[in-house]
Amino acid sequence: MSRRFLLLALFSQVAGKDLSVKSSYDILLNSKDKVHATPHVTNLIRNGASELTESEKSRLSEIGLSNQGNEIVAIKPTDLDQMYDTDHFRFFYTLDGSDAVENEYYVISMGEIFEEVWTFHIDTMGFDPPPTDPSTNHGLYEVYIEYLGSGYFGWANGVGAGPSCFSYIKMQNSYSAAAFSEHTEVENIQVTAVHEFFHAVQFGYNCYERFWFMEATAVWSEDELYNDVNDLYRYMTSWFSNPDKAIDSETNHMYGSFIYFQYIDEHLGGRETIRTCWEKSREYSNSSQDISFTAIDAALEEQNSSFVDAYNRVRIANQIMSSHQNAEPYTYQEANGYLTVVNRPNTKKELYYEKGYVDTESDLTLTLYASHYYSLETNSPVILALIPDSGPLSELSFSTITKLSGTNDWFVQMGTEVNIDPAIGMDRVSIIVSAIGDEGNNWDYTIRLEDGYSEDYTIFSPYPNPTMGVSTNIDLQVISEQTIIIKIIDVLGREIWNYAEHFSEPQIKSLTWNGKNLNGKNAANGVYFIITEGKAKTTAHKITLLKKSD
Repeated sequence: MSRRFLLLALFSQVAGKDLSVKSSYDILLNSKDKVHATPHVTNLIRNGASELTESEKSRLSEIGLSNQGNEIVAIKPTDLDQMYDTDHFRFFYTLDGSDAVENEYYVISMGEIFEEVWTFHIDTMGFDPPPTDPSTNHGLYEVYIEYLGSGYFGWANGVGAGPSCFSYIKMQNSYSAAAFSEHTEVENIQVTAVHEFFHAVQFGYNCYERFWFMEATAVWSEDELYNDVNDLYRYMTSWFSNPDKAIDSETNHMYGSFIYFQYIDEHLGGRETIRTCWEKSREYSNSSQDISFTAIDAALEEQNSSFVDAYNRVRIANQIMSSHQNAEPYTYQEANGYLTVVNRPNTKKELYYEKGYVDTESDLTLTLYASHYYSLETNSPVILALIPDSGPLSELSFSTITKLSGTNDWFVQMGTEVNIDPAIGMDRVSIIVSAIGDEGNNWDYTIRLEDGYSEDYTIFSPYPNPTMGVSTNIDLQVISEQTIIIKIIDVLGREIWNYAEHFSEPQIKSLTWNGKNLNGKNAANGVYFIITEGKAKTTAHKITLLKKSD
């Protein structure tokens, strides 16, 4: 079948962080693997053809693009001779030639799925409908069904000047080929439709936005609507194998970055926070500056969190990888499913400590919003200290995760110096170093290991924190005989709650503060401190009480 096309106007924008025009071209037209086309087609349209040879420019028509004076323009096919309308979509297709669908029922079935996707994104999650082509008078969102090539699931073409632009979607005329054999044809249509339609929504909010943010949230949306398909599991192996790649890397790594937004969904405000991220993206849209982190940070501020806070939580949750309530707030509902394809983040190195020595471990390769994981083996107490080699300490985060023997309990410590005592009973200890700031733009670091001290008791990080109107759980592990006194005080030092008990033998004790003061009334919203006194030490944890009402 001969191809005829309708030219559409372009928009321009800076290239993605890791994407040159040439690399996008090669992925689209020379790759033998499955191709995620939307970011690469968008990259070509945003940045033009100056990097391409004349021969390469001529091949752009294979993917519905045209070179116009080194500008790359999206082109709609005009030779699909059949139309099918639903409430919100117009589908173009044909029953003849290489682009033919098997039958009209295929189109009707796709229409039903797209309407389901519309209801989910627009009616359920509350996103604004994507803009439609202003040159048409039907007011429907356009979907073109044709043969795209064996490696493509589909893609969305964003068209026009930003920050808001209209788009259209291309879908395959069949999803039953070998390239799509991991799922049924219906499942392939479902995950492709929900993913690409979310791109259409995104183009309406900010067609300048970074690709990693677009793809990570689009992948996240797949599991929100079609939870049983789990196509997103295929992105996890590579992502967990490469924690030293930045969360905003715009290689294939960006698809696995959905895990960041999955954590936000489950712990930091749900779907509404994801929508707020995109609302902030629209508010801060800029054709030449990266505002993705700014937008996410502003959205999370409404949850008393931040981009960095959520980032650190995700890196911890990825190592714990549990759905057990004792792991809160570092849980995933589908942790057991995730563990069928990943075995936690890849460990950079195993560290061993011997009593009486001072050891160091240095690294010069950490990049912004990437992490290094270490494991620790020790038979004696050890103090771990993080030391920046050149940049400011504030640009690094340091966490340890101790899995307690024979329990579903994890002990998470954060700070620049922590003590690990194997006497508490440990299955494993993990260390996480992350780069979280770019003021100094240098993340070289050293971990120092030296003799630590015996813990007579351990109080784990209280959870949930902030409480958001629910009870606070306080888990205590007592190792040696002693009396433990726990007090909760407000910022003025006034005692709000207390607990005391004598322990004659080692045990784990779980306590709950119901948010009430000593008079039995709800404590006021605000910051409180949990002060724990034992035989040999005193510890303090800060908690925040929110949305508590009488």
